[in-house]
Formats: sequence, structure tokens, C-alpha cells
Amino acid sequence: MIQHSLSVFLFELESHCYSTAIITFIDSDGEVLIIDLTRKYHQVRYGYQVDVKKQFMLRLANGVKTNASLILRSFTDEIDQYTNLPIKELRGYVLQRYGDILEFQKLSPSMMFACHNTDAQTGKPMSLEQSVRYC
Repeated sequence: MIQHSLSVFLFELESHCYSTAIITFIDSDGEVLIIDLTRKYHQVRYGYQVDVKKQFMLRLANGVKTNASLILRSFTDEIDQYTNLPIKELRGYVLQRYGDILEFQKLSPSMMFACHNTDAQTGKPMSLEQSVRYC
């Protein structure tokens, strides 16, 4: 059953990888894993070595003991007219484990904006990052 849950979540992530993307996963113990994604036609490659996708799936299966989080940064072909930088889409997910079922909840764009632009220690607003779309 966990295999099906993982497949559904990976499909969600891959559907937002237009050319390249970056996954930042923080497991239940606070350990961080960062993986680059690259799309070539209909296939998404995880990392730059063999079996990174399989290792990522194991890390998700074992790392989400209760709650975990994941940020997906997807790079688009669109260019910001003010900065001339590619527009980056930001998505956030909260992952929860219930036995053999992995569930995910996508953060709203307004929640993603607040999380990305607020200093976690002070609660004060931070400088806005340019060329970002919150999804």
C-alpha cells in the first residue's frame, strides 16, 4: 500500500517539473535531503546517479514516521519582465504517515508565501525573493 501512496505523490511532484526542479525533503527527524529533477520529454530523472529515485522513495517511506515536509522549486521557461530571471514556482507539502499509507497535503499559495517570506526565529518579514510564483 505504501508503494501506491508513494507513486501518487511522485506523480504530483513530477507533474510540476517542466524542465528542472529541486526537491527539499525534511523527514520526521529533521534530516534534510535535496534532489534535483530533470525532465526529458515524458520522463523525469531524479538526481545524477543511478537509483536516486529508488533511494528517494525509500527515504520517504522510512523518513515519514509521523509528519514531514517537502518543498518543490520548479523552474519555468517564463522570464520575469523586471528581473530577466526565469520564474520559479514554489510549492510546499506536509506529509503524514498512517500505517502503510502516506498522505500529503499541499500548502495554499498564501501559506507558501508566508512561510517563504517570514523569518522563522523572529517572525518578522524578510526581503521578498524576485521572480517567484507561489503555487
